[in-house]
Amino acid sequence: MDTLFKNVWVVTVDEQMRVLENASVRVQNGRITYVGTEPQDETGARVIDGKGRKMLMPGFVNGHTHLPMVLFRSSADDLELQTWLNTRIFPMEARLTPDSVECGAELALCEMARAGVTTINDMYTQCRGLLPALEKVPLRATLSMGLFGQMDNAQAQLDDAIAFHNEADGALGGLIRVGLGPHAEYTNTEDYLRLCGETARKLGCPLHIHVSETKREHEECKQRYGVTPVRLLERADFFEGNRAFLAHCVWLEDEDFDILKKHNVSVACCPASNLKLASGYANIPKMLEKGINIALGTDGAASNNNLNILQDIYLFGVVYKGFYHDSTLLTPAQVLHTATRAGALSQGRTDCGKLAVGYKADLCVIDTDTPQFTPMTDAACNVVYAAQGADVRLTMVDGEVLYRDGEFKTIDIEKVKAETQKRTDAILRRL
Repeated sequence: MDTLFKNVWVVTVDEQMRVLENASVRVQNGRITYVGTEPQDETGARVIDGKGRKMLMPGFVNGHTHLPMVLFRSSADDLELQTWLNTRIFPMEARLTPDSVECGAELALCEMARAGVTTINDMYTQCRGLLPALEKVPLRATLSMGLFGQMDNAQAQLDDAIAFHNEADGALGGLIRVGLGPHAEYTNTEDYLRLCGETARKLGCPLHIHVSETKREHEECKQRYGVTPVRLLERADFFEGNRAFLAHCVWLEDEDFDILKKHNVSVACCPASNLKLASGYANIPKMLEKGINIALGTDGAASNNNLNILQDIYLFGVVYKGFYHDSTLLTPAQVLHTATRAGALSQGRTDCGKLAVGYKADLCVIDTDTPQFTPMTDAACNVVYAAQGADVRLTMVDGEVLYRDGEFKTIDIEKVKAETQKRTDAILRRL
């Protein structure tokens, strides 16, 4: 369908971070074909008139998620990470069924689309259950099968992940990409991590792993192997010839940053989750200094406890200023780049994350006719420091509208909410 947005503020998130007022953007066959301020022919087009009170920008990229964990929202709070995992999350996950995985994923996708997210990077052990959910709420997604190499069935897990890659990579008209997701250093072995790296090279797929999320995790790796988790991954040839994204990276040491830059590794920063689990603060100044690509993630709803990316955008924009005592750290332009273009590039999606001719029409519309957007003196600043998830009025992926003005266009949200509540209640009763 030919869609014409007119009379909108346009935040391009291009290299100049251009902001256009009273602009028009045309979408045809899933791609952007015009961005500018010249009058456009409206014949045959679906016209969306912002009337000068709406902002159009690239959709947000959630660089680290666990979709089905929305089922555990507010069921495992105020615990440190290892206790959180071992006494609450892992026991609850053991009671998941394929149907509950699908249901939780549906709700998570709706919640993210509601906040303007158009692309996700997810790790979970039951990825097959995510595909039916993505058919109903078709966000662009990279799905990595979670792997636990210390378990007796480690090889069977990897074989299943390879089979899933062969089944699903390129599914939904190319929206879906599939990777491997060894959970973390402490749930795998060096040999298994090496095997994952070899397998990824053969498949040509990405790698997704949690790294140095807590001080305990980081230091125990050094006790086991004599090196940091990042150095261990390099020693295991995990990065060589692969595209890898590392979640958290809170406790990196000096050599680690050089290794990540050397291998063009992307980091997914999750400020809300790291704060809530008291994991710490990632060394954003060092990452910026080294030129490391930083994406932004919400993590799962069990540790956030919401999937509103705008909350993480705000936190990313302010908490590191406070922790490092530098008010100039992270400009709004850098924050928006992290939440859009950098996240897309971390997944190898070179034609996403920017509002420009030829790029994928993954877009969101934000209502600026609100008290927190008034006065409109700097559009980028307002998005980073003032916008709320409820300000998103439309989310489009591949040229298709998934959410608009409170209505989900492809799924019955009330049914999904009721079903999710029922399934979570059943899980908690069996603990």
